[in-house]
Amino acid sequence: MKEILWQTLEQLTSRAGPPGFEQPVVAFLAEQFAEAGASVSIDPMGNLYAALGPQDAAPHLMISAHSDEIGSLVRHIDERGFLRFDPLGGLSPVLLVGRRVWVAGHPGVIGTKPGHLQTAEERRTAPPVEELYIDVGVDSAEEVAALNIHVGGPVTYDSPLQRFSNPDRASGKAIDNRLGCAVVLQLVRALSGVALQGRLTVVVAVQEEVGLRGATAAARQVDPDYALVVDTLPVGDTPEVAAGRMPGAIGQGPVIVLAAAGRTAGHVAHPRVAAWLEAAAIEGGIPFQRATSIGYAVTDAAAVHLRGRGIPTGVVGLPRRYSHSPVCTFDINDAVAAVEILVQFAGNMATHRDFSFLQ
Repeated sequence: MKEILWQTLEQLTSRAGPPGFEQPVVAFLAEQFAEAGASVSIDPMGNLYAALGPQDAAPHLMISAHSDEIGSLVRHIDERGFLRFDPLGGLSPVLLVGRRVWVAGHPGVIGTKPGHLQTAEERRTAPPVEELYIDVGVDSAEEVAALNIHVGGPVTYDSPLQRFSNPDRASGKAIDNRLGCAVVLQLVRALSGVALQGRLTVVVAVQEEVGLRGATAAARQVDPDYALVVDTLPVGDTPEVAAGRMPGAIGQGPVIVLAAAGRTAGHVAHPRVAAWLEAAAIEGGIPFQRATSIGYAVTDAAAVHLRGRGIPTGVVGLPRRYSHSPVCTFDINDAVAAVEILVQFAGNMATHRDFSFLQ
């Protein structure tokens, strides 16, 4: 399984897919889910649905991951061919200067004032996004237009997946959340031909990075009895993070996220769903971690659990270092374990009948 996950992830991360421009990612996944035996459909927004099991079976479980990555949009093109841009998602200005990027399929670099012209204060601080620009190697707005680059064009990091000397670890762009996409695809492959005691709909949602938009529509469309969200999770196992501030570490297993919240949204895991996840891991002898992530992370679960009468929802987190950077770092064994937990969880669907809040 490990090598298949690597191959899938290399395919997924090589494709550009910022919010609203996920088409290359969704097209690849649609083909792969269909080959795995799922019934595949895509809604007008771009959400992908891969269904397994009898359509009238119960319970109905939804497992979702999001397809988009952080990126930018071209905001302005000046007469010399330099591009100004607006962020799509949580871009950090400190990580942008000097980075290679792709602009509507063309290579570029993010430039700013040369270091030897900067004041002492400028050298100490990251310039705001408004002062940065992209150089695509031309000298006029007309040459930019000839490349089919226009205002509103997508921008993503150029940072291919690179494995460390430790062959189980790698870094690159779009790990959030192409790693989750690889996991849910591998889940469907593993369940192909299995007689499920329920109905499973795997969703690959768009536009998570700009407000959980795809998952909001998808949860309303699927209307499941319960749901799991698979997403990467920032963890605190690096030197700059104080002990206890951010739980979790890469290489220690996926994280059952008991609560998570960002600035404007959040989610507390439904107690039964969280217990069923833990039981699946324990039954399978699969390593896992528990964590809360209040103030540091929000996932599509924040939208999913609010649909209809309220959907009991849990989160499987895939630990990552250097969140929202072009060198997001992870351990593939956490993804392997996540697939194993999800396979066990789906195999237990016949016992998932009581979704009541009181126990």
